[in-house]
Amino acid sequence: MASLNPFKDIPPILTAEEIIEYAHKHSKKLSMKSSYQLTKVDRTKIREVARLQEFVKLVKTKLKQIVEEFPSLDNLHPFYMELAEILIGIDKLKRSLGAVYNCIPPINDIADNHLEAIKLSKDYKRMKWSRSAAKGRIASIVESTSENIDFIIHAKTALSKLPGILPDSPTIVCAGFPNVGKSTLVRQVSTAEPEIAYYPFTTKNVIIGHLKIGDHMVQIVDTPGVLDRPMSKRNDIEKQAITALKYLADVIVFLIDPSETCGWNINDQMGLLNEVRRTFPLVPTLTALNKVDITPEDKLKDARELLPNVYEISALSGDGVGVLLKDATGEVDVKSMDEAIEEYLESIKKGDSNPFD
Repeated sequence: MASLNPFKDIPPILTAEEIIEYAHKHSKKLSMKSSYQLTKVDRTKIREVARLQEFVKLVKTKLKQIVEEFPSLDNLHPFYMELAEILIGIDKLKRSLGAVYNCIPPINDIADNHLEAIKLSKDYKRMKWSRSAAKGRIASIVESTSENIDFIIHAKTALSKLPGILPDSPTIVCAGFPNVGKSTLVRQVSTAEPEIAYYPFTTKNVIIGHLKIGDHMVQIVDTPGVLDRPMSKRNDIEKQAITALKYLADVIVFLIDPSETCGWNINDQMGLLNEVRRTFPLVPTLTALNKVDITPEDKLKDARELLPNVYEISALSGDGVGVLLKDATGEVDVKSMDEAIEEYLESIKKGDSNPFD
C-alpha cells in the first residue's frame, strides 16, 4: 500500500554538488571519433562542443527531473495537500521547485554563447578555456539554488513517510483513547496485514487496513496520537491533522472501553466521544462498547446507562463485530454485502485471520 502515497515513488534527488559532479564526470569521459585528416583545431572543436553539450544536457536533465517527477501539488487529494502544508509548507515547496526550474533558461543562454564562441574560435586552447568557463558559470547557477534543492530533498523525505491511502475509497475511521481496542479491530477485520506508517507529527503509528466486501474495497484507519486526547492538550499540528482526516472519514467507529483497563475512566472517554462528534459534525459516528467479555457487570451496567442502544462487541474474539461492521459499511453506501458479512461471521467462529480473502 505504500505506493499509494503520491510522494513515495519520487526518484532519488541529487544535491547541487552531486549534479555538477555527475555531469562533469560523465561529460569528461565523452570521446568523439573524428578523422585524422582533420586538423588539431577542428578535432578539438568537435570534442569541446560535444563535451559542453553533454554537460549541459546532464545538468538540465537532473534539474528537470527534480521538478517534473515531483507530484503536481495542485492536483493532490486534499488529505495529502493538508498534510504537505502541515509538514513542509506548500508555498515554500512551490517556490523551491520554481527556483530550480528557473535555472534552466540562464543555463541555455550560457551554453549557447560559449558553444558559439567555440565554433568560431581558431585557437584550440581558447576552445578548451571557453568550455571550462561555461561549465564554471553553469555550476555557479546550480550552486546558487542549492538551498532550494536541499529543501526539496527534505520535503521528499518527510512526505514519503506519509501513509499510503486510497483517498476516494469508502473509509471507516476508528477513534477512541489508546488501548480501547482500535488496532485489534482493524487487524480483526482487515483482509491483509495492516500497513504501519509513521506520521512525522506524532511518535505513534497510523494503521491502515482494507476489507474486501464483494466487489468493494473499504479502507479502515486507526488514528492513534490524533484523536486520542482532549483538544485542550493537542498542539496546532495535531489539530490540523484532525482537519486533514475529515477528507477521509465517511464514518467514524468510536470505541469505548467500559472495563477502563485502557487507563481512562468512562467519563473521560465520553468527553472525547462528544468532542469527536463536534469535530466531525457531518460524519456518521457509530459508538461501540468494546471488551464487554471482560468488563465487570457493574461497570457494564453504568456504561449502558450512559450509552443506551450502542453496539457491544469484543474486538478480540469477534463477538458483535459483524453487526457493527455491517452497519458501518452501510453508512458508506457499500451494497451487496450480506453474503460477505456471513462469511466473516463464519470465519470468526473458525478462527480465520483473513475472513474476506
